[in-house]
Amino acid sequence: MAKRKGWNDLSPGYRERILKAGLTREDFESGASIKKARGHANTPERPVNFSPQKFPKYAAERKRLTQEMIRKKEQLFGDRLKFNGRRSSEIFAKKPPSLAKLRWAVAADEGELIDAIREDSETFAFIGYH
Repeated sequence: MAKRKGWNDLSPGYRERILKAGLTREDFESGASIKKARGHANTPERPVNFSPQKFPKYAAERKRLTQEMIRKKEQLFGDRLKFNGRRSSEIFAKKPPSLAKLRWAVAADEGELIDAIREDSETFAFIGYH
């Protein structure tokens, strides 16, 4: 694990963020967890290979949204020749999108989804259907 920067090496904004999360300079310097300050008190920092036992609410929400998105893709693209349901579903395990992106995609209409893929195919690869 990389050594943590010293308090004085942090930007003023980041120090403020840590303080707002309820940690003191002493807490930070003693090596206390700063997950909460980074916004990950209840979510994993990276959605790949996270522990569902550690984050049960997050795991349930991710599963629900992923299943909704898979159903939506099948409804929107299932009749297209290039649609491959298995490959279309595998992307969620290989490169899982954030919950925010999943929520957006579940609520978006077909035109918005297609526009997102055209504008940023890498970020929105999970929407693709082949």
